[in-house]
Amino acid sequence: EGMSERLAETARAVPLLRPYAPALRTAFTALADLAAEGRTWTAQRVHGDLHLGQCLRSPDGQWSLIDFEGEPAKPLAERRLPQPAVRDVAGMLRSFDYAAHSAGVRVPGWAESCRAAYCAGYAAAGGHDPRTDPVLLRAYETDKAVYEVLYEARHRPDWLEVPLAAVRRLSVPEPA
Repeated sequence: EGMSERLAETARAVPLLRPYAPALRTAFTALADLAAEGRTWTAQRVHGDLHLGQCLRSPDGQWSLIDFEGEPAKPLAERRLPQPAVRDVAGMLRSFDYAAHSAGVRVPGWAESCRAAYCAGYAAAGGHDPRTDPVLLRAYETDKAVYEVLYEARHRPDWLEVPLAAVRRLSVPEPA
């Protein structure tokens, strides 16, 4: 419900999103349908704003995640709510599109390869591949892309194409 509300609010604020809103909403209704059928997901405290800019690699090759305060624009009580870990996965997956855009030179398939490698590494380290629950992953990645559309429209209009490209991709559900 919250995801659908964010989509509606963003579509009102950013007209470029409006043509995609009905198709994007299907990601949220598919998730709600599974929940209505009794499907549940494990929830936990998540980072809440995980992206490549929150990852540091030390000279010895160790990785650290920083800034665990969550999405700064959200109220603290909301940031502390347990959520599926895939929310953080979706943030990282979206981050690869930004990294590809910031490189200045388009390398076809680079972001897609990074997303696949990240999910494979996540599965190897954590024992669960987020791609095995495509409805949940699509809903959270769509929600993140919708958030980014509003953010970029307000703060960095020159970057709006990055989340809009994801919106176009996510508005076409993958075949079952």
